[in-house]
Amino acid sequence: MNQLPHVVVARALGAWDEFLSATESSTNQLSRSPQPSTSLHWVPPVAGSLKINCDASWSKGLNRGWGGIILRDNRGNLIDGRRFKISATSAFLAEASVLREACLFAKALNLSSVCIENDNAQLISLSVSELVPPWEVLAIISDIRLLAREEGLSFRWTPREGNEAAHWVASSQASSIGPNWVVYPPEILYSILCKDLR
Repeated sequence: MNQLPHVVVARALGAWDEFLSATESSTNQLSRSPQPSTSLHWVPPVAGSLKINCDASWSKGLNRGWGGIILRDNRGNLIDGRRFKISATSAFLAEASVLREACLFAKALNLSSVCIENDNAQLISLSVSELVPPWEVLAIISDIRLLAREEGLSFRWTPREGNEAAHWVASSQASSIGPNWVVYPPEILYSILCKDLR
């Protein structure tokens, strides 16, 4: 199966970033933040910091889905979050839309120097590089890069296991989550948040 050159380059850059992160982690035990490649679960930010995780669900037949955003502190406490409908013509466009919403979420809360994690390696690579994104997400990636510069945001890839809470919020299982889910997380979400701290 032939792939477009920019897709191959984006994946190569993502792999290179992961290699550099792993190398930095092994040579510097006092690294500022743990590297995702060394852990298959949610990793808390450094003390006094906050972290945003985001994810999207998408239905091909309906061209729509849900976005989930989770904000937690270094103790794993759920500080804030959002669940919202999205319209998109592809899963990648849905993921990009949610990442942009996570940037706007950070801006609205006046959060600076916050790390935003997502489990789509290609999307994270495009957000931190100067590669020309695919046309369908060009405007969204441009917005993400601009917001990152203005707000001092950073992006990090995490495996699905490290993004489980945001994944659940975006999933169809969360359809009856209710308006007060941040203050009173449903039992399933609460169990995911607790599991992340083990």
